[in-house]
Amino acid sequence: MIHRVFNYSTLLLILIFSSPLRAAEIDDIRIVIDVSGSMLKTDPNNLRAPALRMLNGLIPSGSKAGVWTFGEYVNMEVKWGTVNDYWRKQADLGAARIHSRGQFTNIESALKVASSGWHKSDPGTRRNLILLTDGKIDIPGNQAKNETSRNTVMSRFIPELIKKGVKVHVIALSDQTDEVLLKRMALKTGGSFEVAHTADDLQRIFLRMFERATQPDTVPLQGNKFTIDKSIKEMTLLVFRKSAIETRVVQPGGVNHSESSHAANVKWRFEKGYDLITVSKPEEGVWSIVTEEDSDNRVMIVTDLKLVVQQLPAYITPDKSIDISLELHEQNKKIDKNSFLKFVDFQLEHRSSNSSVTQEIRAVVSREISDKGIFQHQLEGPFEEGEHEIIISADARTFSRSKRYTVEVQWPLHVEIEKTEKAGIYQLVIQPREEYIRPDTLSLTVYLKKPDGSQQALIVASEANRYTSTVAADEENGLHQILISFTAETVEGKSMQHELGAYTVVGVKQEVEAQPVKATAEPVLIEAEATLAEPAIITEQTVPQDADDFFKTALIISLVNLFIIAFAVGIYFYLRKKKQNSQIKLLEEE
Repeated sequence: MIHRVFNYSTLLLILIFSSPLRAAEIDDIRIVIDVSGSMLKTDPNNLRAPALRMLNGLIPSGSKAGVWTFGEYVNMEVKWGTVNDYWRKQADLGAARIHSRGQFTNIESALKVASSGWHKSDPGTRRNLILLTDGKIDIPGNQAKNETSRNTVMSRFIPELIKKGVKVHVIALSDQTDEVLLKRMALKTGGSFEVAHTADDLQRIFLRMFERATQPDTVPLQGNKFTIDKSIKEMTLLVFRKSAIETRVVQPGGVNHSESSHAANVKWRFEKGYDLITVSKPEEGVWSIVTEEDSDNRVMIVTDLKLVVQQLPAYITPDKSIDISLELHEQNKKIDKNSFLKFVDFQLEHRSSNSSVTQEIRAVVSREISDKGIFQHQLEGPFEEGEHEIIISADARTFSRSKRYTVEVQWPLHVEIEKTEKAGIYQLVIQPREEYIRPDTLSLTVYLKKPDGSQQALIVASEANRYTSTVAADEENGLHQILISFTAETVEGKSMQHELGAYTVVGVKQEVEAQPVKATAEPVLIEAEATLAEPAIITEQTVPQDADDFFKTALIISLVNLFIIAFAVGIYFYLRKKKQNSQIKLLEEE
């Protein structure tokens, strides 16, 4: 009985965002690829082609899709239509036509043409537009025309895409793109934005974009092993190769498959950097992949036992928490009977650059029938800035499902703290992210908190939407904290206020070197009779801090010295004259 329960059960993991769960949506994916001449530099090996072929193999059959390329003009490389064997052949031909000969970068026209046919929002369709570019809007004419086109995209196209329910996912194949425009487009439509620093990153970024767009059902990989249950009708393996060693896939019964030798129910696409393997009616049991392990390898499945997760946000601020809600569905219907659910373990794994935490997700206790079968969990903030991966899984021993999401955590301000040549002195640089806020409305408050708890306000200078301050942590050893808070208006005109928390720097106390003592006058030696006492020698004993005091003291010392010299000289001549007078008197007496 338990075995039958397992075979007819599935896990649906749903993220709560105050909207009901929707199942059995049709994917409509529009892929738009830049073919301008600058791609000769940013993608010299034309890795856009195998990346597109990878998407071609991953897009679910029955979906709607089309491919466009653009430079000055926009061309439909693969006609929009239903994804089937014929469409996939056309997509492979379209990938072969990708080039780098375009003269301009007409992003406005590319968006207009590729989104044609999308009218009002359709709740039964997931609309996603994937845009790959390496530049800024550049159309024939002058700079004023470029600015007009950019403003049109900002003020017209982004609101229209939002109304049509289109999510835009942007891959920037350069650091020279108009990141403000492209990222704002992704943020406002609920899509995502990533920079491919090299063309080699393209395939993995395309994978993440595809997962965010279509939310495929997957089976978790553990040590290159995975379990296939009877409910799975088809599986697709995406295996990234790190060496020239041929990839092999081993069935539960021990049968081996490779690119050079595989069964009739196996389709194998061999590309530079990856293998894409599709198996129809896969054997039930534990399968294995003979290759190097890679965290981006995937096992995607077609099944009635679905793990459905409502889209997580692509971006959040560090102070937010994420509420997660899970459901188990069978043929698009939620399972709410405890006799099914008690055998399923729900888990959430949260990975960041510094940590990885796995937590159990428990069922909601509620008397409402509509709440039965719901499992919830909250990922509590604050989060560190950077990329976070959330993996949601369900394991019932005879079947398992998983889904993963990437969330970028960042403040609307970009903060950098740079060391200087002098220990304990830092340069603080703050730049508003214009995709979030209007820079002209930004108001900053910055303090330096010292180890003893005292706080010092820092002066912040601004120039061209860039704010800088010198942080002097050179009076005490120990950890100092830079506290930053701000107010601003969002690009929609809403008020925003945040405290960014503490940025830690190391304080290094600077020792003050003792200044050498300088005399204000040379000692004066006076020749005198043996009976004359030697005059005192007066020198400067301390160096006054105040300049006026210094000169007054020097003057007094000088006058005293002159008086002593004059007095000594007077005594000398007086005694000499007296001696001469005595000699004259003796001569007169003779």
